[in-house]
Amino acid sequence: LTVIVTGGGGSVGLEVARSVLESGGDVICIDRQQQTLKHLWEHVLSVSKQHRTVAWYYQCDVTSEESVKLMFKQSMQRTRFPFRGLVACAGISGDAPSISFPIDTARRIVDINVIGTLICAQAAAREMQQQSFPGSIVLVASMSAHGSNKGVDTVVYNSSKSAVVQMARSLAAEWGSRADIPLIRVNSISPGYIRTRMTAKPLSDQEMEREWVNGSMLLRLSEAHEYRGPIIFLLSDASSYMTGSDVRVDGGHTAW
Repeated sequence: LTVIVTGGGGSVGLEVARSVLESGGDVICIDRQQQTLKHLWEHVLSVSKQHRTVAWYYQCDVTSEESVKLMFKQSMQRTRFPFRGLVACAGISGDAPSISFPIDTARRIVDINVIGTLICAQAAAREMQQQSFPGSIVLVASMSAHGSNKGVDTVVYNSSKSAVVQMARSLAAEWGSRADIPLIRVNSISPGYIRTRMTAKPLSDQEMEREWVNGSMLLRLSEAHEYRGPIIFLLSDASSYMTGSDVRVDGGHTAW
């Protein structure tokens, strides 16, 4: 199978890419960056070579329908296997007091996290329909969809991730039973705090790190590689009777 990973230049996206390659699939990573970090991409290519699979990287703006359509057109001409999966990892955050949160920043967060996710899901469904193959779509939400982040003012990010969870439910309801399209399962995953480049700034504050760690029942933060298994599960036939679900992988943070 072939899987597309948006936000494919980020920590979680690259981990997902490697896990797809290790599972015998080909992967297309897309990101707004012109190229991903060289040493990380070289590792992806090394895994690809080892498992005789193929990885591609495309620069793509997920908020642009034209950019996404062009990426699909170009990439599908090169694939060896049917397109069967999308993992929508692309997302950004931003923190500021709600009373003075910059509206331009708010629009950008919603544009990438919500509209960009929808654009990619639409394009993926159209391609699956054209190829007449069933598929699985995984939308990466956040534990922030299920509650406020104590000590962090991220009202727009939290709201956008709540929208992603609801988007997965709504798309699952529509695409799971339509006679005119192949079966497409849609689920979301809600990660907890992850040590990545995106969280490096808040984690430089020792008090903030302590707050986040103590909020987890496991008394630690997660690493990007810990999301490989859950996402591969949602992509694979092991989850064939799952759709419209949200899988929380947050160290118990939202279970208190």
